Amino acid sequence: MDDDFMYEDGEDFVYEEDDGAEDEEADLGIENKYYNAKAQQDDFGTAVGEFKQLIEEDNAQTSGGSEWGFKATKQLVKLHIRNQKPPEEILGYYDQMLGYVSRGIVARNEAERSINDVLDTLASSADATAAAGGHDLAYRAYTATLGALKQTAAARNDRLALRTSLRLARLLMDQKGGNEGARYAELEALLARLKAECMRGPRGDPVAELGTQLLEINALYLELFEARGGESAHRLKETYLECARVKSAIPHPRIAGFIKECGGKMFMRERNWQEAQNSLFEAFKNYDEAGSPHRIRVLKYLVLSSMLCETEISLLSSPEAKAYESDPAIIAMTVMVRAYESQDADAFERVLVAHRAEIHDDPFIRGFIDDLRRTFRTQAMEAAVLPYTSIYISSLAERFQTPEADVESILFELILDGRLNAAIDQQRGLLVLENGTADAAHYEALSSWARNVESLMRSSFGALT
Repeated sequence: MDDDFMYEDGEDFVYEEDDGAEDEEADLGIENKYYNAKAQQDDFGTAVGEFKQLIEEDNAQTSGGSEWGFKATKQLVKLHIRNQKPPEEILGYYDQMLGYVSRGIVARNEAERSINDVLDTLASSADATAAAGGHDLAYRAYTATLGALKQTAAARNDRLALRTSLRLARLLMDQKGGNEGARYAELEALLARLKAECMRGPRGDPVAELGTQLLEINALYLELFEARGGESAHRLKETYLECARVKSAIPHPRIAGFIKECGGKMFMRERNWQEAQNSLFEAFKNYDEAGSPHRIRVLKYLVLSSMLCETEISLLSSPEAKAYESDPAIIAMTVMVRAYESQDADAFERVLVAHRAEIHDDPFIRGFIDDLRRTFRTQAMEAAVLPYTSIYISSLAERFQTPEADVESILFELILDGRLNAAIDQQRGLLVLENGTADAAHYEALSSWARNVESLMRSSFGALT
């Protein structure tokens, strides 16, 4: 069939231009230029020139720019951060990038992803941070972001605003020098504002979907209270207990580990050794899961708490902790545990002297050395007096190299706790044990001997079969 039937002779066919096709070709051209410029990022000058030209063409072709202009501006920001350019240049391009967001030119998810990408680059680039004004650059970038997100309804993004505010809070917490009081006051005001956003439940309780963010906010509160110390101790405890009440959260193991570490240290200061051990063990497991180097520090505190609560199970033998038993930072604690378990007073004191640097350099551990020494002497003294019906206090003082008044105090404690069935004859300086104590020691020795014989028989039988 002849195609000429489609139009009559003498009728001119007029081709109408497709404006959509032209726009598509223009977009394709800008897209190609974007990726060509991105491929030149190793050459700072060339890449910057091509991205700037792309932005000019994009502004000429569109009213206010398009997503390609936004993407090109983002690349300019990242290029200037990586190449350690002056803060004013970095912030100038970043403000241009935020302008696209305020005008609603890019989709909300794309805007959020891109802003987080830039802020991550800023936070992780140690060289750029050092060269470009460090905390001041990051502070100005975070505050500029928060300001832009409030400008228009199109820019509003509560999730991004919360995340950026948490970045700002972390920056204020980590900053050193300057006016510490003013910085802490600004941080506390920021945290109070963020916490109020998370406590908008029907009865002023936490919003369920913001439970994880609430824990992160409270973790920063705990860090702030620890840094302040002193009068903030009661607020630290309130915040820790509040964290324990948050159920609708799946925090990062690093955050969970820090919260549990704060709780463990708090219980240690209260001399609640068992609760301290439980919290510190949870902190260690969380830090270990997160691959955090803080796990070594917490493991030392955990070992310390286990000795203070006089547990019969060595936590260094647990599968989680055993891998770090030979770590140089743990060796001092390992040797101390061995002396503690063998109730060797001389070995215990030698460890404190030989590993003085490792033990005393940590101010937290240093604060519990006297408690540990007393716990060790209490256990060792209890074992030492059991075989006797009576023993002079002066003899115990000489044996444990401890003043008689301290020995008498420890013995009183053992009697009051019901661990010794005895009385103290203060006139003669004599500890008199009742028959029940000696009998208990005798039966305990027999029981231990029986268990050892049973274990030996089982192992021998196994070898024979």
